[in-house]
Amino acid sequence: MIFTEKTLSEVMEVLRQRGYTEDFNLLEEHISYKKDGEKVNISDIVIDKVYRFTGLNDLDDEATLYAMRNKNDGAMGIFVNGYSIYSDPKANKILSQIPIHENDEDDWSAGTNK
Repeated sequence: MIFTEKTLSEVMEVLRQRGYTEDFNLLEEHISYKKDGEKVNISDIVIDKVYRFTGLNDLDDEATLYAMRNKNDGAMGIFVNGYSIYSDPKANKILSQIPIHENDEDDWSAGTNK
């Protein structure tokens, strides 16, 4: 997990430039990024990066950003969840089923250089 001083929107823009353009959403008990809400097989999803944002002045601003991809079709996107008591229990349950394959030495929030 990467703790960054950049804002959530700044890191989202860096990830967008890196190809994470889909908006992964929690729909009922599954994740979808497709316009029709089609269920995505959780076993096809992998988390590439996890970013933690702290609300220095307001605890309501705390969030976790997940950069994830679908191994099956190559779709890459993001999912944002609250943190601590503000996180969504349904999202936490689903996220706990998705493997995290990140390398903390490669801080993608620093820019678009790989």
